[in-house]
Amino acid sequence: MLYDVAIIGGALSGSRTAELLAKQGHKVLLIEEHANVGDPCKCTGLVSWRTPEMLPNLPKDIIVNFVDKADFYSPDGSFFTLNSKKQVYVLDRPGLDRFLFDSAVAAGAHARTSERFERFWYNNGAVSIKTNRSTYDAKILIGADGGTSQVAKQANLEMPKTLFSGLQTTAEGDFENVELWFGNKLCPKFFGWIVPENKHVARIGIAAEKNPNFYYQNFLKQRVKSTTHPNVAGIIRVGLMEDTVSDRILLVGDAACQIKPISGGGITYGLIGAQFAADACDKALDRNEFSYKFFKENYDERWKGKLAAGIKKSFFYRWLLFNMSDFQMNVAFKMVKRFGTGFLEKMDFDLLLS
Repeated sequence: MLYDVAIIGGALSGSRTAELLAKQGHKVLLIEEHANVGDPCKCTGLVSWRTPEMLPNLPKDIIVNFVDKADFYSPDGSFFTLNSKKQVYVLDRPGLDRFLFDSAVAAGAHARTSERFERFWYNNGAVSIKTNRSTYDAKILIGADGGTSQVAKQANLEMPKTLFSGLQTTAEGDFENVELWFGNKLCPKFFGWIVPENKHVARIGIAAEKNPNFYYQNFLKQRVKSTTHPNVAGIIRVGLMEDTVSDRILLVGDAACQIKPISGGGITYGLIGAQFAADACDKALDRNEFSYKFFKENYDERWKGKLAAGIKKSFFYRWLLFNMSDFQMNVAFKMVKRFGTGFLEKMDFDLLLS
């Protein structure tokens, strides 16, 4: 069978793109390397109001908690509290992946699990895709295979060099608000986080360029007075790619670096990217046009028109914050606490609005 679109990666962006294309009547193949979709979990699952709005059929049990306050801790342990004008959601992240995967299958996508992508090549006006179990042909190949995308590598689509490894576990304690902990000794160039599932259980984690387990264990000792192995691990690659397309090839989600550089959050951006990818593929199949030029104009430039400004703003805030010494951070946080958080509370959670 010649598929219209083959998608490598059955997590959020890949499954959402598959669902949208299948609903448009296209023959879609969705390949996921893991046997259980959503496992292992690679994301905290903290999202803005946009995610439930973009997924109106999202089951209520996937929403684990609602939060509207975040405590920002400086290196000396003092903090200020930020109030969100719109509710923020804590999601069952593996459950979200499974929901989107099942939605793609229900829409008509052909799904393969426990299959690992190995390589692709161009073959008589199509793309041949080899996995560890079979070979498939498709008119378009989409890489939704994360921050270490093999599709991107084989298509010679250069990915940014800045890479963080995130580690997280679920811990017991006393929790009220989201907590973000900063400091060069705590975690250089990133931060530690606490995301409550309820008042007694929270997701606690950290990300780092080097030695993430060292910073992760130290943060656990500091915050909950114990250590444990992480049950969530993921790669956060930050940057704005020059190209996320090639002939018959698109990247989406983390593979396209559709994430916020300051936080590593990619759920909202990934869903937006999936919509642009599906629209571009639908148009390409209708016109029988699969060139780099076509996808550059109809996908790469369009998704960047929506998300690039937010990515650039996030980069600026990242540079501003993580170039500070601990002393400068302490002073800056005290200034915010003294003069008020109003200007921060007006900021859009996803950095998509000014």
